[in-house]
Amino acid sequence: MIITKKRIRSLRAYTKGLVEAQPLVVCVSVSDIDTNTAIDIGFSPDLLPGESVLPKAVGNITTFNAEGKEIPLKDKPKETHYRQQEWTWKEFRGRYDFEERSRIVDIPYERYPRKFIEPPAIEFNVATNAGSEKLIVSDSVEFLPKNDNLIIHVINLFLEIFGYCEIRNAGLDSIIRAPLRKLNWDVLPPGKKPWGELKPLVREATEHLSDGNKVVIDKRLESINVHEPDFVAVGRAGFTGYLIFGFPEKSLYILESTQTNNATYVIENNWEVLSGLTKAEILENDLHKERVIHRESWFNEINRILCN
Repeated sequence: MIITKKRIRSLRAYTKGLVEAQPLVVCVSVSDIDTNTAIDIGFSPDLLPGESVLPKAVGNITTFNAEGKEIPLKDKPKETHYRQQEWTWKEFRGRYDFEERSRIVDIPYERYPRKFIEPPAIEFNVATNAGSEKLIVSDSVEFLPKNDNLIIHVINLFLEIFGYCEIRNAGLDSIIRAPLRKLNWDVLPPGKKPWGELKPLVREATEHLSDGNKVVIDKRLESINVHEPDFVAVGRAGFTGYLIFGFPEKSLYILESTQTNNATYVIENNWEVLSGLTKAEILENDLHKERVIHRESWFNEINRILCN
């Protein structure tokens, strides 16, 4: 069944003939899409079988898939929250002598409490079928009522990115999957780098931010880099905006987000494990040793963790 709508809200019109509990996949044929679209969401130009990515956010559905979403609870009283910004002042040093100083401060504001909806974190893979047709596919899902919302979400992901998709019976049109090779991270050349050398390499992760937020993020990233990580990995595709600073000798990996009101995750798993996990698995399965909220105390907390 081929679907060409912008978005669907029900499966009823698209699953006629499917038998309950049978496996199905959602896919597009590589020969029918603009390969630049696939590259834009994270795949390599070669689209090799086995490549796997969390699609980069290109609209509302892909953003929810990668980042989740917050729903304001307007029936609850407002709460005090904080945003960070740089505060700069001139400090008197003597007659006619002033020194410019700055620090990151928390600015309080009132907002409704939020309910966070976890990201589905659906990944796409490159595979082939028995006829050697190259496909971009989802994982197979059983056609059951409990999976309706998941199947609708997967279909809408394909529609938002490619403009069409096809539901195939995974049993009748066999999907041949190569060993997965995840493309969600770019590992920068190894070796300890001064911040002046590292900053341009991670700039893509912060280019979408306002100038004020870039200052805040840069100071956080620089304060981690002072501790001389052995490597830095920059998130790509749906992991855009995340960086991992690796300290293998300490068995510590610092997962930092370029979101200004988020948190830093301190993880003890090794890099090979981390690079193969989905975002949901990293953030939501208690894999982190510590979670450091982005507040004024953040700098002291990071120094404490990395200086032990």
